[in-house]
Amino acid sequence: MIAAFYSFFFRFPNFFDFLNKEADFLASLFSLCGITSAAAPTEYLKYLEWLTNKHHAGMAYLDTPYHKEMRKDPAAFFPGLRSIIVLGLPYALTSTNQMKDPQVCLISGYAAGEDYHLRIPRMLESLVDFLTSTCPVTTRPRVYTDGAPILEREMAVRAGLGWIGRNSCVISPANGSGFLLAEIFTDIPLAADQPFSSEHCGTCTRCVDACPTQCILPDRTVDANRCLSYHSIENRGTIPLEIMERFGNQVFGCDICQAICPWNHRAASRVGNTAPQNSLSIEKMLEVLTLSTDQFSARFRNTALVRTKRNGFLRNIIIGLTNLQVKESREPIEQLLRSETDPMIRYTADWALEHIPQNE
Repeated sequence: MIAAFYSFFFRFPNFFDFLNKEADFLASLFSLCGITSAAAPTEYLKYLEWLTNKHHAGMAYLDTPYHKEMRKDPAAFFPGLRSIIVLGLPYALTSTNQMKDPQVCLISGYAAGEDYHLRIPRMLESLVDFLTSTCPVTTRPRVYTDGAPILEREMAVRAGLGWIGRNSCVISPANGSGFLLAEIFTDIPLAADQPFSSEHCGTCTRCVDACPTQCILPDRTVDANRCLSYHSIENRGTIPLEIMERFGNQVFGCDICQAICPWNHRAASRVGNTAPQNSLSIEKMLEVLTLSTDQFSARFRNTALVRTKRNGFLRNIIIGLTNLQVKESREPIEQLLRSETDPMIRYTADWALEHIPQNE
Protein backbone atom coordinates (compact mmCIF):
# COMPACT_ATOMS: atom_id res chain seq x y z
CA MET A 1 0.00 0.00 0.00
CA ILE A 2 3.01 2.31 -0.08
CA ALA A 3 2.20 2.59 -3.78
CA ALA A 4 -1.14 4.09 -2.78
CA PHE A 5 0.69 6.73 -0.80
CA TYR A 6 2.81 7.69 -3.80
CA SER A 7 -0.19 7.66 -6.15
CA PHE A 8 -1.71 10.34 -3.95
CA PHE A 9 1.28 12.64 -4.41
CA PHE A 10 1.50 12.13 -8.16
CA ARG A 11 -1.68 14.21 -8.42
CA PHE A 12 0.34 17.33 -7.61
CA PRO A 13 2.67 19.14 -10.01
CA ASN A 14 5.46 19.81 -7.53
CA PHE A 15 5.45 16.29 -6.08
CA PHE A 16 9.10 15.64 -6.94
CA ASP A 17 10.27 18.67 -4.99
CA PHE A 18 8.38 17.34 -2.00
CA LEU A 19 9.66 13.80 -2.64
CA ASN A 20 13.23 14.97 -2.15
CA LYS A 21 12.32 16.37 1.24
CA GLU A 22 9.55 14.43 2.94
CA ALA A 23 7.35 12.15 0.81
CA ASP A 24 9.73 9.19 0.72
CA PHE A 25 10.11 9.36 4.49
CA LEU A 26 6.35 9.60 5.11
CA ALA A 27 5.64 6.75 2.70
CA SER A 28 8.01 4.54 4.71
CA LEU A 29 5.95 5.24 7.82
CA PHE A 30 2.34 5.31 6.64
CA SER A 31 1.55 1.99 5.02
CA LEU A 32 -1.95 3.01 3.91
CA CYS A 33 -3.29 6.06 2.11
CA GLY A 34 -6.60 6.83 0.43
CA ILE A 35 -8.98 9.70 -0.29
CA THR A 36 -12.72 9.96 0.21
CA SER A 37 -15.29 12.67 -0.26
CA ALA A 38 -17.05 14.84 2.29
CA ALA A 39 -20.28 12.84 1.96
CA ALA A 40 -22.27 12.16 5.12
CA PRO A 41 -21.64 8.72 6.66
CA THR A 42 -24.06 5.89 5.95
CA GLU A 43 -23.31 4.21 9.31
CA TYR A 44 -24.66 7.11 11.38
CA LEU A 45 -27.92 5.37 12.34
CA LYS A 46 -25.91 2.37 13.48
CA TYR A 47 -23.92 4.68 15.73
CA LEU A 48 -27.15 6.07 17.22
CA GLU A 49 -28.41 2.53 17.80
CA TRP A 50 -25.16 1.68 19.58
CA LEU A 51 -25.72 4.65 21.89
CA THR A 52 -29.38 3.80 22.47
CA ASN A 53 -28.33 0.31 23.56
CA LYS A 54 -25.91 1.89 26.08
CA HIS A 55 -22.96 0.09 24.55
CA HIS A 56 -20.82 3.20 25.11
CA ALA A 57 -20.73 2.39 28.86
CA GLY A 58 -19.46 5.35 30.91
CA MET A 59 -18.34 7.44 27.92
CA ALA A 60 -21.31 9.78 28.32
CA TYR A 61 -19.74 12.46 26.15
CA LEU A 62 -20.42 10.31 23.07
CA ASP A 63 -24.15 10.74 23.62
CA THR A 64 -24.11 14.53 23.91
CA PRO A 65 -25.85 16.67 21.25
CA TYR A 66 -22.50 18.04 20.07
CA HIS A 67 -20.90 14.65 19.43
CA LYS A 68 -23.98 13.24 17.77
CA GLU A 69 -24.46 16.26 15.52
CA MET A 70 -20.82 16.38 14.42
CA ARG A 71 -20.74 12.69 13.55
CA LYS A 72 -23.82 13.08 11.36
CA ASP A 73 -21.89 15.10 8.78
CA PRO A 74 -18.12 15.72 8.72
CA ALA A 75 -18.71 19.01 6.88
CA ALA A 76 -20.38 20.31 10.04
CA PHE A 77 -17.11 19.72 11.86
CA PHE A 78 -14.99 21.32 9.12
CA PRO A 79 -16.94 23.97 7.15
CA GLY A 80 -16.06 23.94 3.46
CA LEU A 81 -14.82 20.34 3.58
CA ARG A 82 -14.26 18.84 0.11
CA SER A 83 -11.90 15.90 0.66
CA ILE A 84 -10.69 13.60 3.42
CA ILE A 85 -7.25 11.98 3.16
CA VAL A 86 -7.14 8.82 5.29
CA LEU A 87 -3.82 7.36 6.39
CA GLY A 88 -2.77 4.22 8.26
CA LEU A 89 0.27 4.13 10.54
CA PRO A 90 1.30 0.54 11.42
CA TYR A 91 2.18 -0.57 14.92
CA ALA A 92 3.28 -3.89 16.44
CA LEU A 93 0.49 -5.81 18.13
CA THR A 94 1.15 -7.78 21.28
CA SER A 95 1.39 -11.45 20.40
CA THR A 96 -0.47 -14.47 21.70
CA ASN A 97 2.80 -15.74 23.18
CA GLN A 98 3.21 -12.57 25.22
CA MET A 99 -0.34 -12.97 26.47
CA LYS A 100 0.64 -16.34 27.96
CA ASP A 101 3.83 -15.04 29.62
CA PRO A 102 3.42 -15.28 33.44
CA GLN A 103 6.28 -12.83 34.00
CA VAL A 104 4.88 -9.71 32.31
CA CYS A 105 1.80 -7.54 31.97
CA LEU A 106 0.94 -5.95 28.65
CA ILE A 107 0.25 -2.55 27.18
CA SER A 108 -1.55 -2.57 23.82
CA GLY A 109 0.79 -2.05 20.89
CA TYR A 110 -0.85 1.22 19.82
CA ALA A 111 -0.18 2.72 23.26
CA ALA A 112 3.50 1.74 23.42
CA GLY A 113 6.05 4.52 23.21
CA GLU A 114 5.12 8.13 22.59
CA ASP A 115 1.40 8.93 22.59
CA TYR A 116 0.22 8.78 18.98
CA HIS A 117 -2.08 11.77 19.60
CA LEU A 118 1.13 13.79 19.88
CA ARG A 119 3.23 11.89 17.36
CA ILE A 120 0.97 11.66 14.30
CA PRO A 121 0.02 15.36 13.97
CA ARG A 122 3.70 16.27 14.24
CA MET A 123 4.62 13.69 11.59
CA LEU A 124 2.08 15.11 9.16
CA GLU A 125 2.92 18.79 9.56
CA SER A 126 5.09 18.73 6.43
CA LEU A 127 2.32 17.08 4.40
CA VAL A 128 -0.13 19.77 5.47
CA ASP A 129 2.44 22.43 4.52
CA PHE A 130 2.81 20.75 1.12
CA LEU A 131 -0.94 20.78 0.50
CA THR A 132 -1.20 24.40 1.56
CA SER A 133 1.66 25.52 -0.67
CA THR A 134 0.49 23.48 -3.69
CA CYS A 135 -3.22 24.26 -3.76
CA PRO A 136 -5.24 27.35 -2.89
CA VAL A 137 -7.01 26.68 0.40
CA THR A 138 -9.53 28.73 2.35
CA THR A 139 -8.82 26.91 5.59
CA ARG A 140 -5.53 25.23 6.48
CA PRO A 141 -5.96 21.41 6.32
CA ARG A 142 -6.35 19.83 9.72
CA VAL A 143 -5.01 16.51 10.99
CA TYR A 144 -7.12 14.30 13.24
CA THR A 145 -6.38 10.97 14.84
CA ASP A 146 -8.91 9.36 17.12
CA GLY A 147 -9.75 12.61 18.91
CA ALA A 148 -12.32 14.19 16.56
CA PRO A 149 -16.09 13.51 16.61
CA ILE A 150 -16.10 11.69 13.27
CA LEU A 151 -16.86 8.13 12.13
CA GLU A 152 -13.31 7.48 10.96
CA ARG A 153 -13.62 3.74 10.34
CA GLU A 154 -16.29 4.34 7.70
CA MET A 155 -14.03 6.99 6.17
CA ALA A 156 -11.23 4.43 5.97
CA VAL A 157 -13.49 1.94 4.15
CA ARG A 158 -14.71 4.63 1.76
CA ALA A 159 -11.09 5.61 1.06
CA GLY A 160 -10.30 2.01 0.08
CA LEU A 161 -8.12 1.04 3.04
CA GLY A 162 -10.02 -2.10 4.03
CA TRP A 163 -13.24 -3.46 5.52
CA ILE A 164 -14.67 -3.34 9.03
CA GLY A 165 -13.94 -6.74 10.52
CA ARG A 166 -15.99 -8.84 12.86
CA ASN A 167 -14.02 -7.39 15.78
CA SER A 168 -14.98 -3.84 14.64
CA CYS A 169 -11.43 -2.97 13.52
CA VAL A 170 -10.61 -1.85 9.97
CA ILE A 171 -8.72 -4.71 8.30
CA SER A 172 -6.44 -4.24 5.30
CA PRO A 173 -5.72 -7.35 3.21
CA ALA A 174 -2.00 -6.51 3.12
CA ASN A 175 -1.59 -4.93 6.55
CA GLY A 176 -4.10 -6.62 8.81
CA SER A 177 -5.61 -4.35 11.47
CA GLY A 178 -2.46 -3.26 13.28
CA PHE A 179 -2.52 0.36 12.19
CA LEU A 180 -3.68 3.69 13.56
CA LEU A 181 -6.00 5.87 11.50
CA ALA A 182 -5.30 9.52 10.79
CA GLU A 183 -7.34 11.92 8.67
CA ILE A 184 -6.53 15.17 6.91
CA PHE A 185 -9.59 17.34 6.32
CA THR A 186 -9.22 19.84 3.51
CA ASP A 187 -11.27 22.09 1.24
CA ILE A 188 -9.10 20.99 -1.73
CA PRO A 189 -11.26 19.04 -4.22
CA LEU A 190 -9.31 15.78 -4.67
CA ALA A 191 -10.38 12.76 -6.72
CA ALA A 192 -11.73 10.10 -4.38
CA ASP A 193 -10.47 6.51 -4.38
CA GLN A 194 -12.77 3.55 -4.86
CA PRO A 195 -14.33 2.36 -1.60
CA PHE A 196 -13.39 -1.08 -0.31
CA SER A 197 -16.53 -2.93 -1.35
CA SER A 198 -16.01 -6.48 -0.05
CA GLU A 199 -15.41 -8.11 3.31
CA HIS A 200 -13.16 -11.06 4.03
CA CYS A 201 -13.95 -12.31 7.52
CA GLY A 202 -16.20 -14.98 6.05
CA THR A 203 -17.36 -17.48 8.66
CA CYS A 204 -14.29 -16.96 10.89
CA THR A 205 -15.19 -16.20 14.53
CA ARG A 206 -11.75 -16.48 16.12
CA CYS A 207 -11.88 -12.96 17.53
CA VAL A 208 -15.32 -13.56 19.06
CA ASP A 209 -14.26 -16.89 20.52
CA ALA A 210 -11.00 -15.51 21.95
CA CYS A 211 -12.48 -12.44 23.66
CA PRO A 212 -12.32 -13.17 27.41
CA THR A 213 -15.40 -11.05 28.17
CA GLN A 214 -17.44 -11.74 25.02
CA CYS A 215 -17.81 -8.04 24.23
CA ILE A 216 -17.87 -8.39 20.41
CA LEU A 217 -21.44 -8.03 19.11
CA PRO A 218 -22.99 -9.68 16.03
CA ASP A 219 -23.26 -6.33 14.20
CA ARG A 220 -19.46 -5.80 14.30
CA THR A 221 -19.57 -3.34 17.15
CA VAL A 222 -18.25 -3.71 20.69
CA ASP A 223 -20.12 -3.48 23.98
CA ALA A 224 -17.79 -1.23 25.96
CA ASN A 225 -19.43 -2.35 29.20
CA ARG A 226 -17.56 -5.63 28.80
CA CYS A 227 -14.46 -4.52 26.87
CA LEU A 228 -11.06 -4.74 28.58
CA SER A 229 -9.80 -1.74 26.61
CA TYR A 230 -12.65 0.40 27.91
CA HIS A 231 -12.23 -0.69 31.51
CA SER A 232 -8.44 -0.37 31.55
CA ILE A 233 -8.39 3.07 29.92
CA GLU A 234 -11.71 4.93 29.94
CA ASN A 235 -13.32 3.59 33.11
CA ARG A 236 -12.48 6.05 35.89
CA GLY A 237 -13.98 4.00 38.71
CA THR A 238 -14.01 0.49 40.07
CA ILE A 239 -14.13 -2.39 37.62
CA PRO A 240 -16.74 -5.15 38.02
CA LEU A 241 -15.42 -8.31 39.67
CA GLU A 242 -16.23 -10.49 36.67
CA ILE A 243 -14.21 -8.21 34.38
CA MET A 244 -11.21 -7.94 36.73
CA GLU A 245 -10.96 -11.73 36.86
CA ARG A 246 -10.83 -11.85 33.05
CA PHE A 247 -8.15 -9.17 32.61
CA GLY A 248 -5.40 -11.77 32.45
CA ASN A 249 -2.13 -9.86 32.09
CA GLN A 250 -3.59 -6.87 30.22
CA VAL A 251 -3.04 -3.58 32.06
CA PHE A 252 -3.64 -0.94 29.37
CA GLY A 253 -5.84 -1.75 26.41
CA CYS A 254 -6.23 -5.19 24.86
CA ASP A 255 -4.98 -6.70 21.57
CA ILE A 256 -6.50 -10.17 21.93
CA CYS A 257 -9.11 -9.91 19.16
CA GLN A 258 -6.45 -8.59 16.77
CA ALA A 259 -3.61 -10.91 17.76
CA ILE A 260 -5.80 -13.95 17.07
CA CYS A 261 -6.94 -12.67 13.65
CA PRO A 262 -5.64 -14.65 10.64
CA TRP A 263 -5.23 -11.43 8.65
CA ASN A 264 -2.72 -10.23 11.24
CA HIS A 265 -0.91 -13.56 11.11
CA ARG A 266 -0.49 -12.98 7.39
CA ALA A 267 0.84 -9.52 8.09
CA ALA A 268 3.65 -11.19 10.01
CA SER A 269 5.58 -7.97 10.50
CA ARG A 270 2.75 -6.71 12.73
CA VAL A 271 2.11 -9.70 15.01
CA GLY A 272 4.98 -11.26 16.88
CA ASN A 273 7.23 -8.22 16.80
CA THR A 274 7.64 -6.65 20.21
CA ALA A 275 6.50 -3.06 20.29
CA PRO A 276 8.68 -0.63 22.29
CA GLN A 277 7.66 -0.59 25.94
CA ASN A 278 4.59 -2.79 25.41
CA SER A 279 5.32 -5.03 28.40
CA LEU A 280 6.08 -4.49 32.05
CA SER A 281 8.10 -6.93 34.11
CA ILE A 282 6.99 -7.88 37.60
CA GLU A 283 9.84 -5.79 38.99
CA LYS A 284 8.66 -2.71 37.08
CA MET A 285 5.05 -3.22 38.13
CA LEU A 286 6.03 -3.46 41.79
CA GLU A 287 7.92 -0.20 41.33
CA VAL A 288 4.85 1.46 39.78
CA LEU A 289 2.89 0.66 42.95
CA THR A 290 5.24 2.95 44.89
CA LEU A 291 5.02 6.00 42.59
CA SER A 292 3.53 9.26 43.79
CA THR A 293 1.31 11.30 41.49
CA ASP A 294 4.23 13.54 40.50
CA GLN A 295 6.54 10.58 39.96
CA PHE A 296 3.94 8.85 37.79
CA SER A 297 3.49 11.98 35.66
CA ALA A 298 7.24 12.36 35.20
CA ARG A 299 7.78 8.67 34.40
CA PHE A 300 5.03 8.40 31.78
CA ARG A 301 4.95 11.93 30.36
CA ASN A 302 4.00 12.03 26.66
CA THR A 303 2.76 8.44 26.68
CA ALA A 304 -0.81 7.24 26.41
CA LEU A 305 -0.59 5.83 29.95
CA VAL A 306 -1.22 9.25 31.48
CA ARG A 307 -4.82 9.00 30.22
CA THR A 308 -5.73 6.75 33.14
CA LYS A 309 -3.90 9.04 35.55
CA ARG A 310 -1.88 7.56 38.38
CA ASN A 311 -4.76 5.96 40.30
CA GLY A 312 -6.30 4.32 37.24
CA PHE A 313 -2.99 2.78 36.23
CA LEU A 314 -2.31 1.58 39.79
CA ARG A 315 -5.73 -0.08 39.76
CA ASN A 316 -4.82 -1.88 36.51
CA ILE A 317 -1.39 -2.95 37.80
CA ILE A 318 -2.95 -4.38 40.96
CA ILE A 319 -5.36 -6.40 38.83
CA GLY A 320 -2.55 -7.66 36.60
CA LEU A 321 -0.34 -8.69 39.53
CA THR A 322 -3.30 -10.46 41.12
CA ASN A 323 -4.11 -12.41 37.99
CA LEU A 324 -0.43 -13.43 37.73
CA GLN A 325 -0.56 -14.48 41.40
CA VAL A 326 2.57 -12.50 42.30
CA LYS A 327 3.14 -13.11 46.01
CA GLU A 328 5.70 -10.29 46.23
CA SER A 329 2.95 -7.80 45.47
CA ARG A 330 1.08 -8.40 48.73
CA GLU A 331 3.25 -6.06 50.80
CA PRO A 332 3.09 -3.00 48.48
CA ILE A 333 -0.65 -3.57 47.96
CA GLU A 334 -1.15 -3.72 51.73
CA GLN A 335 0.79 -0.46 51.97
CA LEU A 336 -1.53 1.13 49.40
CA LEU A 337 -4.53 -0.05 51.39
CA ARG A 338 -3.12 1.69 54.48
CA SER A 339 -2.10 4.93 52.74
CA GLU A 340 -4.62 5.54 49.95
CA THR A 341 -8.02 7.18 50.43
CA ASP A 342 -9.29 6.65 46.86
CA PRO A 343 -12.21 4.17 47.13
CA MET A 344 -11.29 2.70 43.73
CA ILE A 345 -7.77 1.76 44.81
CA ARG A 346 -8.94 0.52 48.21
CA TYR A 347 -11.63 -1.67 46.64
CA THR A 348 -9.19 -3.15 44.12
CA ALA A 349 -6.52 -3.67 46.78
CA ASP A 350 -9.02 -5.46 49.05
CA TRP A 351 -9.99 -7.76 46.17
CA ALA A 352 -6.34 -8.42 45.36
CA LEU A 353 -5.41 -9.39 48.90
CA GLU A 354 -8.25 -11.90 48.95
CA HIS A 355 -6.82 -13.62 45.86
CA ILE A 356 -3.02 -13.35 46.08
CA PRO A 357 -1.45 -16.24 48.02
CA GLN A 358 0.35 -15.49 51.25
CA ASN A 359 4.14 -15.67 51.27
CA GLU A 360 5.23 -18.93 52.83
